[in-house]
Amino acid sequence: MAAFHFIAIMSHYQRGTRIGWHYSSMDMLDKEVINSFFSKVKKRCGDVHFGIHKLSTESPEWSSVVKKDKFFADVFITEEMDTFIDYVSADQELTANDVAKFLLTLIPSSHLKLQKLLYYCYAEFLSRTGQKLFDESFVAYKYGPVVESVFSTFRSHGSSIIDYQEDATFLITTKDIATTPSFIKVASSEHGLVALDCIIDVLKAYGDMAPFDLVDKTHQVGGPWDRVYKPGQNSIISDESIIQYHDFAR
Repeated sequence: MAAFHFIAIMSHYQRGTRIGWHYSSMDMLDKEVINSFFSKVKKRCGDVHFGIHKLSTESPEWSSVVKKDKFFADVFITEEMDTFIDYVSADQELTANDVAKFLLTLIPSSHLKLQKLLYYCYAEFLSRTGQKLFDESFVAYKYGPVVESVFSTFRSHGSSIIDYQEDATFLITTKDIATTPSFIKVASSEHGLVALDCIIDVLKAYGDMAPFDLVDKTHQVGGPWDRVYKPGQNSIISDESIIQYHDFAR
């Protein structure tokens, strides 16, 4: 007697691996279960593209799938539909480090300049959409707005240009174009096209500016940083003040 398997697989950028949902049955696969899976994914995550696999083995166990085809050996698998959807949803959420890494693939920068470019990308996205580009807040450091998780990631570079490179490991097969993980992460986020547009516009406007010219710009009297900065306190810069004072050089 054969067991039947339905497997949905996608790349998970936070884990750096492939993840999959596995549904198996000793009878024919229930279409209602599969339709429910797609319906839940779309409701929670929007349009998500999977690799879909159907096969039969001698057992409903996942180990029998791996035994039949080593292609599945490195997939992080779950049979819990909601657990899989949680992973997909979390991976769609941009972090400040995701955006920072993407910026560095476009324009190598010092840590000081990176933080300012990141701030203006956030401000422009917030101004256009009324939503956060990422959940982390900016705080007022001596030299301007800073996301502390990005500060922790790149602080070791000091004032040097950050030598950050990504392998072009993702291939958009319909276009035959190799691209980077950080680009895929930004582009596949909930508002990916708008985010990309904001980032490109910010780089066009500010990418050639020297770091301390950007510091002067973020330090304008009455601006978001100026309104909250107190030495050593790392006060949060509110989204409301960013929207109120954001002045984009178009």
